[in-house]
Amino acid sequence: MKITVAAIQMESLNGDYEGNRKRAGELINDAAKKGARLIALPEFALAGYIYDDEIWKEAEPLMGRTYRWLSEFCDQHEAYITTCILERDGEDFYDTLILCGPGGKLWSHRKVEPAAHEAFFFRGAGPNECVFDTPIGKVGVVICFDTSKTYSIKSLSVKRPDVLLILYSCPAMPGFFPRRYRQNWLDTYHDAPAIFAKNLHTPVISCNKTGDFLSPMPMGFGMQYNTRFIDRTSIVDNNGTMLSEINGSPGAAVAIVETKSAADAVGIKIPSGRWFLPISHYTRFITEIIQRFGKIRYATSQKRRMAASQFVGHD
Repeated sequence: MKITVAAIQMESLNGDYEGNRKRAGELINDAAKKGARLIALPEFALAGYIYDDEIWKEAEPLMGRTYRWLSEFCDQHEAYITTCILERDGEDFYDTLILCGPGGKLWSHRKVEPAAHEAFFFRGAGPNECVFDTPIGKVGVVICFDTSKTYSIKSLSVKRPDVLLILYSCPAMPGFFPRRYRQNWLDTYHDAPAIFAKNLHTPVISCNKTGDFLSPMPMGFGMQYNTRFIDRTSIVDNNGTMLSEINGSPGAAVAIVETKSAADAVGIKIPSGRWFLPISHYTRFITEIIQRFGKIRYATSQKRRMAASQFVGHD
């Protein structure tokens, strides 16, 4: 089966939901005019991305303002559109991917575990459904740093999606990290879509943000992340060959992909360890330590409980 897909790269500003929505809407319309029926927006495209308690102000219920807004585009263009929201559920916050379709259709997947500093602000859901049976085929999904872990490729290999979406809100490492680890981070990001495509024998649509990333650094003793998002968005075929990409600016990469049946796929050798992608041991160690401290802070945070209990919401 052939389907036209689109990966959107956009600037997403913190505290500017309406502005982000306007920018995203223009790019969605552009992709739809080019025939796209499956459109991916980056992780937290509308909510913004910052390592600060301010992010809780952008939380919403699963079927809140973003779901309703995307559903209108889905009905208008007969398309399926995805992004991630900061979902509030009870006393907790989650990074939740929502895939919306015509007629109010909704599929959702929560990030399995927060990456490093994210653990200070939302919790991981653990393994949960990552392949959706939709009218346009089996759509697999992975959120950002979950790509690096063995549990993601293992879960995807069971259901064999027809197409895979990878949604990023991924900045480059700041300049104070050693150069070789910063380069490894970039190389791993650039190679990830092709790695997944070759392993799953599945076309991959990956999207990220563009522009500056500036954020406080929890446990950083006043240090700031001051860098840029890795603004490369791409679509690769089931062999990992590049079909369309965007570098360094907003836009919509559009391509026709051909999905293959599970019978066409070769066997996947699942790594025995925790890590799937070749991220440096230094980065693995640093992110794991930060994540552990973040989980403790999140679990014991009265401020987090208050933010959730006083939630008036963007419903």
